[in-house]
Amino acid sequence: MREKLSGQRITLERPAPDMQTAQTVYAAIDNSRDVFALWLDFVRNTRKPEDTLNFLKEADKGWKTGEQFVYAVYHRGTFAGLISAINISRPHKRAEIGYWQDVASSGRGLMTEAVSVLEKELFADGFNRIVIQTDVLNVRSAAVARRCGYVHEGVLRQERYSETRGRFRDTNVFSKLRSDLKDGEK
Repeated sequence: MREKLSGQRITLERPAPDMQTAQTVYAAIDNSRDVFALWLDFVRNTRKPEDTLNFLKEADKGWKTGEQFVYAVYHRGTFAGLISAINISRPHKRAEIGYWQDVASSGRGLMTEAVSVLEKELFADGFNRIVIQTDVLNVRSAAVARRCGYVHEGVLRQERYSETRGRFRDTNVFSKLRSDLKDGEK
C-alpha cells in the first residue's frame, strides 16, 4: 500500500508516530468528543495526547506487518480525520474500512472522497471485498457507505456492547466487491 494517496480535494497520508501528529489527532478527537462518544468507544480511553501517540505507534507497527493501514485525512493541508484498512485477510482478499472525521470538517463530502480513494487503492492492491460497518443509529456514517455505492448486506443484531453507552449496539454491514465496479473503474 502506498503511504500517500490523493483525491481531488483530500490527501491520505500515513501518520507519523510522533508527538506533533498525536497532538493534532488528539485535538480533533477532543473537539469532537461529544459526538464521537455516541459511536466510538475508544474516545473514553483517549484522555491525553500520549494516548493518541500510543495508538499511532500501534498503527505504525500495523503498517510494518501489513495488518492495518491507517491514514490521516487532510483537506487543504488541515487534518480532518482518520481512515483505515483493518481486519485484513490477504488469503481471502478482503479488508474493512473504518473512519472518523472531525466535526469541524464534516458535511462537505470529505470522508466520502476518502473512502473512494482508499477503496481504489485496495482494489488495485488485489483485494476483492471491502466491508464498512456502522452503528445502525449512526446514519451519517452509513450515508458515506451508501454514497460510495456499498451494498447493505444486513444488520448484526446486538453485535457489540458499548461500555460508554451502556447498551448493546446493532451494526450495519455494507460491502463492495471488485465485480461491483464499472468497467472504467477496474
